[in-house]
Amino acid sequence: MNFFGRKSRKVNNPGTVTRKICTAWRLSPLARSQFFVAYLLLLTITLALKLRGFRWTKRQLNRWTRHHVVGALSPQRRSTTLAMVRLAVRYSRPWANCLRQSLTLWTMLRWQGVETVLRIGMRRVGGKLESHAWLEDQGCVIGDRTEVQQAYQAFGQAIE
Repeated sequence: MNFFGRKSRKVNNPGTVTRKICTAWRLSPLARSQFFVAYLLLLTITLALKLRGFRWTKRQLNRWTRHHVVGALSPQRRSTTLAMVRLAVRYSRPWANCLRQSLTLWTMLRWQGVETVLRIGMRRVGGKLESHAWLEDQGCVIGDRTEVQQAYQAFGQAIE
């Protein structure tokens, strides 16, 4: 019971935090480093979007990744990057969303020499408008359901 006579809820269960840290530590060195980069990048993008907005954030990410051109990315490394961004998103609930996840993945892939396109689309469900963000590489969806292109009406141009 807390001061007001209500049951107090634990915000962070220490066992959960410890378990998450142990899980991250058991990853391979490459996966672990990508996880920590993804987690910190996701936090940075979240704060930048909140404080400065989308255009400023996207412009800064463009600056950070402009000169990072590497050779072809192996399928294994690409899937590791995607998996680590997803893990970072899962560890970052509730403040991670599709836009933040897409920007994080876009940045990390661009650092590795993969140029992807950020798409934002809309749909109407029960009289309400819903939006969604995803990445495409040569017309193929990356890091999301493949049917997202049919479910959402993407804006005519890629988001710059």
